[in-house]
Formats: sequence, structure tokens, C-alpha cells
Amino acid sequence: MRRALLITAFDRPDYLRSVVDSWLRVPGLDDWHVRAAVEPGPLQDEVSALLRRLPGAEVVVNERRLGVSRNPHRHLDALFAAGFDFVARTEDDLVVADDVLALLDHCAAGYRDAADVAAVCAYSPAPAGADPAAVHRTTAFSPWLWGTWRDRWTDLVGPTWDLDYSTWNGSPGFESGWDWNLNTRVLPAHRLTTVAPIASRVQNIGVVGQHGTAENHETAASFRAAFGRPAYRYVE
Repeated sequence: MRRALLITAFDRPDYLRSVVDSWLRVPGLDDWHVRAAVEPGPLQDEVSALLRRLPGAEVVVNERRLGVSRNPHRHLDALFAAGFDFVARTEDDLVVADDVLALLDHCAAGYRDAADVAAVCAYSPAPAGADPAAVHRTTAFSPWLWGTWRDRWTDLVGPTWDLDYSTWNGSPGFESGWDWNLNTRVLPAHRLTTVAPIASRVQNIGVVGQHGTAENHETAASFRAAFGRPAYRYVE
């Protein structure tokens, strides 16, 4: 199975520096194709230089600013079109645990033929001390580092992606965007689930961002930087 990791980044090198450091501690990164999709701007050279620290990284600076909806969509679509079977997407303010790729590999292989599983997510809202070996199905989708397979992208996720905040719940602008669309509309409508660890493998350090403020910043209590290599097992 050909696997790729997509990192989207803009103008936050202070966050990105910690993110890159966390990825450099992940065994097996050089077995994945890494593409970094950088938005153009005054800090694009600094951001690109940080991303080039990742082994074999393909750093692409967009010709124009695409925004938080169109940037990931364009590059996910391009990676699947290039023949990758499973693509994971992460961001410039998400640090990861040391076994995150082992976990993604395990779930991507284990659920590749499960047509009712739309994605693998690395985030969990569980409290501190959650079992690091446990993996389960859930109806929740989290945009904090997730991956999907080419058929799910081509048949469902890609075509329903909210590129312009035109989807919503209740009234225009409420729970709008590609992630809300997948989590609260697309996946429920098709009765699809996701797979995620009980203990989060990703942590959000982005206090300030496109949609983030100090007041609404959320973190993962069960995240640890190092889990080693647990013997993953599926639980109900």
C-alpha cells in the first residue's frame, strides 16, 4: 500500500518548528511520501525551510493562497490521483506521538476493505491515562490528523468537500466548513464510522489560527509524546 502524508502550512513557523521536531521523532517517516502544501506569504521561505527538514519532503508553495478549505482538498486530490492508496493529512500546529505512523499503518491495513469505515483519525477526547493499545470505531470525525483511502476519497469525501463554507446546520455560517460537513452531515447520512485510538496521538498547540483563539483552544488530555509501540487491539 502506497502511503503519503500531507502537511498544510501557512505563516506560523513558531508552531511548525515544534511540529517538525515531533515528526522527526516518529520511526518510519521515510517510508511515507511527505508533501508539504505551503500557502504563499511573507514567511513562506522560513516555513518551507522548516518543512524541508523532513526526510524526502516534497515542499510545494501554492501559486496563490487557497485557504484552509481548498488547500488540503487540492493536495489530497493530487496525491490520490498520483496513485497513493492511503493519504493522511495534518497541519502546522499539530504535534504527534512517536507511534502515530505505526498506528495509522495498522488501521489503514486493517480497515482497508471495510466499506463502512470512512477514515482513520489520530485524535481522541479521552482523559489522561487512556489505554494506549486500544483502538475503536466511533461515529465522530476529527480533522486533527486523519487519513483515508483512495476509494473513499474518490467516491465520497472528495466530491462532498465543502470548499466555500456553503454547507451548514440550522442557519448559514453555523457549523460550516469541510470538517463540520464530514462530521455532522456526510458521514451520518451514509452511516459511516471512523477508527481512532482511545489515547490521542495528536495534540493541538495552535492557540491562534484561522479559526482558533485562546478562548476556544482545545487540547487532548490523553496525548503523550512517547507511547513506544503498543500491541494495538480493537475494542468495542
